[in-house]
Amino acid sequence: MTTALPVSVEPIRGEAIDSWLERLADLNGLSTAELMRAVAATVGGRVRFLTLAPDPKVVEHLARLGGVTAETVQSMTLAAHPGAVDLTGLDGERARESFRRISARGWVSGHGTQLCPACIGQDGVWRLAWRLPIVATCVRHRLLLLTECPACGRPFRDQGHSPLRPAGAATLCGNPIGAGPASHCPQPLASLDSDSAPAPAVDAQVRIDLALDDHVVSVLGVAVVGASYLVDLRHLTTLLTHLGTKRGTDTVAAWAEELEQETSHRTNERGPRWGISPPKSSTVRAGVLSEADRILAHNLFEEAVEELQRWLALAPDTNEGHLGWLADRTVMTPTLTRLVVAALAPHRRLSHHLDTGAPMIASTDAIPQVVPHELYVAHLTGLIDSAEQTVRTFASLCLARSDPAVRSWSGAASALGLPAKLGVGTARACSARMAVERDLWTGRLAEAARELPRRDFRDLEERVRHRTYMSRWYEEWARQNRPGSHPETRTYALVWLWIHVARGHVDSAPAWLGERPLAKKRALYRQFEHSLLADQERSLAYSLDKRA
Repeated sequence: MTTALPVSVEPIRGEAIDSWLERLADLNGLSTAELMRAVAATVGGRVRFLTLAPDPKVVEHLARLGGVTAETVQSMTLAAHPGAVDLTGLDGERARESFRRISARGWVSGHGTQLCPACIGQDGVWRLAWRLPIVATCVRHRLLLLTECPACGRPFRDQGHSPLRPAGAATLCGNPIGAGPASHCPQPLASLDSDSAPAPAVDAQVRIDLALDDHVVSVLGVAVVGASYLVDLRHLTTLLTHLGTKRGTDTVAAWAEELEQETSHRTNERGPRWGISPPKSSTVRAGVLSEADRILAHNLFEEAVEELQRWLALAPDTNEGHLGWLADRTVMTPTLTRLVVAALAPHRRLSHHLDTGAPMIASTDAIPQVVPHELYVAHLTGLIDSAEQTVRTFASLCLARSDPAVRSWSGAASALGLPAKLGVGTARACSARMAVERDLWTGRLAEAARELPRRDFRDLEERVRHRTYMSRWYEEWARQNRPGSHPETRTYALVWLWIHVARGHVDSAPAWLGERPLAKKRALYRQFEHSLLADQERSLAYSLDKRA
């Protein structure tokens, strides 16, 4: 059979090659066996790796038979998705040896597929993406994919000798059931029930589908090619799956119990090798994939690191260290290496300690941008080898970080009205220079928290802001306390209120009008600050409670 068949059929977008050939055979009155025999006779031998990466001669012949282009035929095979499955080196002449080498790279199967019963019911078409373990959800119907037939207990399309089912385009299971050559599973596929997919799984699948269609995807705030994203996603998913088998995973993942059940059924002495064979359950895969995608989808690198740090805390203590244990269980792509190394930094371990402990303050509104000097002297002196202002700011960030709603150092800074970069930089600097154990620092911090003035510091900050563009309050104070003061002194009076009453960070004082103060401005402020007498300070602080 070397000419085109009488009836051609255009492949549905995303259709798998075996699905298209079954429909082509049906429309031309052929059995699937007759079609495959004719193809094999024409190309001079058995058709190998049809669904993976068929020989170019097979591709050309099928294109002629179906009246489509060779590129269209190629797009219906897994070779069209190199980011999801690496088929480099697959050779039909050395089929067994080359497939073994491909399989060792992981996440590839030569036969069997998943399915969405709603899709099968709508158009009877089997999607190519269902063959990929990195796909676990149907976005169109918001359903988790099914992985095996409930009637015969085998993966769908699990016939051994031919890639096409004897059932052809019929929406029946069609798996051989071992009761003779003509006995096949009669289970209707469209009537099968499937669980609804959680919203995070659908969101992750949308990005996966974009990548499979060769669109760019945002990873850590940078647009990357789809194949690159899929590689990072797969290896991060593998790592999270290994971590998901550790004690305590149920605190961060609802699917941990089902993963534990699957783990117990894998008896390899080394334990489950999730990088080779991912979890069979689409519930588990959808859960882990959505967790991995959520990390990669962050626009800010620091937020992605904070998200990953919750997982790395589950890694066991071993002689090879956390990094060695993690690297032994997945492929450390450049993106993954960067994330893991950052997540294992000292300030990350402190952040996890704060995240999992009890809140030290009832509300972040009750936390100043900078812990008062008196509390620093009483509780925090000598614990961190950094400037006092930096340590006091870090103490406030740690108090904010203990709030359950705050999940990152940048989030802690934002909760206090500080720039996100300041929060991250301060945490990194102070963690690296901490001179005591983590528990001693948090213990002293808790003591300082108990002695904090019970004030709404966000309200105090707002009062200072309100006075930034008003002068009557200052003129009244200056007339009584500093007659003849230069008008510019009002700026320094505002900064004093910001620092000593609202307990704000000097750089964030609204009196600077959004500009970071230069050294000269700082020096003039310090001169003003040191010139104030005790009664002048009390009067200036009191002015914040009076009408502006």
